[in-house]
Amino acid sequence: MSVGSKPKTVAIRTLVEFAAKRGSLDRRFTPAPSGQEGIEGHKKVTGKRHSVYQTEVSLSLTYGDITFRGRADGYDPNRHCIEEIKTFYGDVERIPDNHRELHWAQAKCYGWLYCAQHGCDEINLALIYFELADEQEYPLEETWAATELKDYFEQLAEQYCAWHKQLMQRQHQLYTWLEQLQFPYGNMHAAQRLMAEAVYKAAATGRVVMAEAPTGTGKTLAALFPTLKAMPRTPVDKIFYLTAKTTGKQLALENIALIASDKSQTVPLRTLELTAQEKSCLEPDKKCRGDSCPYALDFYTKLQAARQAALAVPILDKHALQQLAQEFTICPFYLGMEMARWVDIVVADVNYYFDGTPLLLALTNEFDWKPSLLVDESHNLIDRGRGMYTAELHRADLLIAKKSAPAAVKKLLDKINKAWLSLLKTIPATPDNYIRLEVLPEKLGMALEDFCTRYIEFLQQNPDHPIQESLTQEFFYAALNYQRIVDIFDQDFCVDLHGLGSKEEILTLRNLIPAHQLAARLSFAHCACFFSATLHPNEYYQTLLGLPDNTVQVKVPSPFNSNQLEVKIATGLSTRYKDRATAIRPLSEIILQQLHETPGNALAFFSSYDFLQQAEKELRKQLLLSNIQLVVQSRRMSEQDRELFITQFNQQNNLLGLAVLGGAFSEGIDLAGDSLKGVFIATLGLPQINPINEHLRTVMQDQFGQGYDFTYTYPGIQKVIQAAGRVIRTTTDEGYVWLLDERYHQPNIQKLLPDWWFGE
Repeated sequence: MSVGSKPKTVAIRTLVEFAAKRGSLDRRFTPAPSGQEGIEGHKKVTGKRHSVYQTEVSLSLTYGDITFRGRADGYDPNRHCIEEIKTFYGDVERIPDNHRELHWAQAKCYGWLYCAQHGCDEINLALIYFELADEQEYPLEETWAATELKDYFEQLAEQYCAWHKQLMQRQHQLYTWLEQLQFPYGNMHAAQRLMAEAVYKAAATGRVVMAEAPTGTGKTLAALFPTLKAMPRTPVDKIFYLTAKTTGKQLALENIALIASDKSQTVPLRTLELTAQEKSCLEPDKKCRGDSCPYALDFYTKLQAARQAALAVPILDKHALQQLAQEFTICPFYLGMEMARWVDIVVADVNYYFDGTPLLLALTNEFDWKPSLLVDESHNLIDRGRGMYTAELHRADLLIAKKSAPAAVKKLLDKINKAWLSLLKTIPATPDNYIRLEVLPEKLGMALEDFCTRYIEFLQQNPDHPIQESLTQEFFYAALNYQRIVDIFDQDFCVDLHGLGSKEEILTLRNLIPAHQLAARLSFAHCACFFSATLHPNEYYQTLLGLPDNTVQVKVPSPFNSNQLEVKIATGLSTRYKDRATAIRPLSEIILQQLHETPGNALAFFSSYDFLQQAEKELRKQLLLSNIQLVVQSRRMSEQDRELFITQFNQQNNLLGLAVLGGAFSEGIDLAGDSLKGVFIATLGLPQINPINEHLRTVMQDQFGQGYDFTYTYPGIQKVIQAAGRVIRTTTDEGYVWLLDERYHQPNIQKLLPDWWFGE
């Protein structure tokens, strides 16, 4: 909701959800009618009314400086009755009390608006619950005096107006503060100013910027500061700082704290960090509902006080939300979701805006925001986008779900399994147990659709069934996601099966080109800046990210020079898959010799865990009599393990870390000064050659004429540059990079590497 929009208009539904909602969280899957089903249900109810019955009755009333608007579902002049129609499935007695109270609140507000507009002393109000399966109406009717309805409405409106007045006062303070805001470091350096000016102009003109800004240019600050400065003078009313890495979120929060570090006055800027539910939850062993978790109990009743306290906190990061959660015994995750409506900056993972049904995009549409998107490390968004618009079905999950499902559901799962087996019979044996299907499997799709429909009906009749805690429910969610992708499936997707003959086949609706899906979501933003140290070549990223043709390209020069970084290329060494066994000893010798010549911490990156483990065996043998300590990335490191890995580099010397290129340690970590002296990269970074990537190469060739580069070369070199970027973090750092493959001598590869590495 744009707090700066004038005149201010608020929907009645928004008013009652803000001021009248009470009760507990209950995150059980409760099947509800779709929007279309609700519309059809309303038509069936109103279609039975007589000819003078009025539908979609527009009502509005100005209270204070806010106009509250809404449409009553129906008005019956014969009964002088406003009707509020609610469609549902199942038993009417199971509609929760707090839902009924909210429905009555909406009806009472419509009742007062009608009385105010037509000068009525009293009015009848009816809640019509309409069960869609049996098309049965369950009416509840009450008579209310206009004075009672007026008092009730004004009690709610007063709460909202008081909140809105707070927001208006804070926004006025914010805009005054932003006008006077100075850059934290005095003056921007020239490279930073180049990016910052482009970002400011984008906010003013509603454009998209793609900025390649090397490490050390202060790109986070160069994105945030001008966007904030633009807010009082442009339509921008929200900033969504989106990143694919947890480390990116932390860097953004640190820069926001730096911008807002004015000790001379109270800073009116408000920032929220959105954290995934599983990382926020304070009671992971409890069910997310009031009868199980104390933080879910009476959530909406506690929300008003918690929301007020939260608005006073300048940076609502994970820690601050957890403190509020403890103080008010309220769920930190859903408190954060609520506060997304009221802050100026939201720092979140890219999926909160670009996923299938994302929170921030939904709020943008609901409240007509004009957000600026700042997409950090946006080179990651190509693969993340593909993942967001891909659906997988695992037959192993289907077979497990069958074992524990009740009889009615088991029949539906049997039907899916039969359709799956029928599909498998049509598929010839393949040497790699993989096949790409030319069309969507129709019978299997119909069986999945039938399962979803009937499963929802089962839950409507059995809302407390333990199936909600089973793998059957997980398979249901996977089937729903499959149907979601079927609805957008086009030439940018393919469908494939792998693991053939194993009873663990995986059917995948795979997104290959995320551009159209990303562009559709980007179109709802006012402006955007996509930035990263690796956005070269431009056409690769602009094309696959779906950026518009008039995107402003900015290449920020590096503040570093070749005197700071010694770049060495191994001659006569191949790390191609077929040559890896023979490459282990020579690359180990290069690493050890360099460590003896230049003592200090180093990281060595490999193309896979298998290659890493082979090198580890050789290096351990060679390091037995050395003071160099080996630290190794494992396949399933927890967040705490990853933090420990990095912390060691800041606390010790003579460490050699072994890691996988493209993994947790090859980007987004900051090891300045003596924390890291060098990096070895024992691979060209090219994605694995397999049937999926080979099909992608064919599609990229057909669409863009650069199949091999778009599939292999550009993604690979991007990972290399990111990993090498760990060495030089400030203008005083010095170090080395070893490129351990003879292919780095090739001109087509060298032209993709940063210019400043090689000087003139």
